[in-house]
Amino acid sequence: MRKILILLALFTVITSNSYAQLSIGTDAPEIKLPDSLGKWKPLSEVKGKVILLDFWAAWCYPCVKSMPDLVKLYNKYHTKGLEVYAVSIDKGYYNWVEACRKLELPFILVNDAYGFNGNACKEYKIESIPNKLLLKDGKIIGANMSLYDLEKLIQKELGE
Repeated sequence: MRKILILLALFTVITSNSYAQLSIGTDAPEIKLPDSLGKWKPLSEVKGKVILLDFWAAWCYPCVKSMPDLVKLYNKYHTKGLEVYAVSIDKGYYNWVEACRKLELPFILVNDAYGFNGNACKEYKIESIPNKLLLKDGKIIGANMSLYDLEKLIQKELGE
């Protein structure tokens, strides 16, 4: 019985740390990071009915692989009120800029060169990428979702 309790306690610690990301309904912490030209782009100044916050990196294969689908989603809903604020955690500035150009990313692109140790990841409790959250009126309304599920939520929030 004691072994079962110890295993249960260990499992609880491991799983609670694995999903430490901020929860639905939580206020979205401010992010203020530079774009590729060094101009500061605060999240609070982004205008959109809903904002898809995407944590990614140019060195992350699943992140890069999902970008064409994210661009399609952006192109489909941007005129209806969707904005994408893509936070790169690349430490290599030139690799990040090159990836953005190569992928032809049309949305707001900022970089936190401190990676997972940067304020953005710490504030949002991001421990893995790709990681996408949906924000509305300064609150988190979607997290830990596939792009398909995010699109359904975006449609709902934009009255599609």
